[in-house]
Amino acid sequence: MSQNESSFERVDVFAKRRFGAEVKFKDESRFMKLLGVLLFFNPNFMTRFITVIGKTVYFPSRKWLEEREESAARTLCHELVHVADEARVGSLAFRLSYLFPQWLSLFSLTAFAVGPSALVFLVFLAPLPAPFRAFWELRGYAMTDAATWHTSGKFVNIDWLVKQFTSSSYYFMWPFDTHVKKQITESRELIMGGNLHEKISESREILASLAGEDEV
Repeated sequence: MSQNESSFERVDVFAKRRFGAEVKFKDESRFMKLLGVLLFFNPNFMTRFITVIGKTVYFPSRKWLEEREESAARTLCHELVHVADEARVGSLAFRLSYLFPQWLSLFSLTAFAVGPSALVFLVFLAPLPAPFRAFWELRGYAMTDAATWHTSGKFVNIDWLVKQFTSSSYYFMWPFDTHVKKQITESRELIMGGNLHEKISESREILASLAGEDEV
């Protein structure tokens, strides 16, 4: 890889070659605009969050990316973990687990056939703990931490990381801050020891692309 390219360009090239992933922009996507309306509980969804669906990674806008290419590169590393995990377990299993338990609310639609008792499924629209979403995001943020460590020698602020799990950012997916901190600390030990690949098998390749190396 060329050292003349920016870190984002290097990771982007790697993402296309290794995973067939592509980058698009939310403000140019009708689907993302609709999703932004549905995710009313996260008012920053369109302007501050990066979203991956399948092999497409959506950044807020071209301007947003241009103004923060270095951090965008680290974020793309995070999203590539999701792309790899979805490919590994299968799209259906990954998406159903990621959206569990909220997707169970769809069974309320059967009320037209089975009666009002099916409306009990509406309870799953509440911000209930989402263990699988937390699992996948702990892997993604471990990659964020690793990318930050390898480029700056520092980790991401742990209180900010914990907030991603306990706040509306991901619909209060895992409000157990002590457990989240424990998981983050364990991943950091792997990162400092150069062993994150034991947890995320693609991490060496991803970090190599970030650094502009052919291999690690």
